[in-house]
Amino acid sequence: MFMKNMNHNNGINLYVNMMAVDASEKLPELYNNKEECCGCSACYAICPHDAIEMREDLEGFLYPVIDTAICVRCYKCVAVCSFKVDQKKKNIV
Repeated sequence: MFMKNMNHNNGINLYVNMMAVDASEKLPELYNNKEECCGCSACYAICPHDAIEMREDLEGFLYPVIDTAICVRCYKCVAVCSFKVDQKKKNIV
């Protein structure tokens, strides 16, 4: 990963992440149905690229949504997920 300095006319320097992402690599799968997510936002909090947004459903519960354009497929979100860890212990995943 490297950062590129983007100089703008107004004198503000922005640093843009120029990490190449293999688009064929599978996106992390946080949940298939709402019963597989408690909405704790651990995945959101650990994402180093802010690629996860917590969105409210019709009942007011928050669930993670991955921005495919930002996600670098580091899978930290899956590693921190207590539901995924529990599924691995039970050999479900």
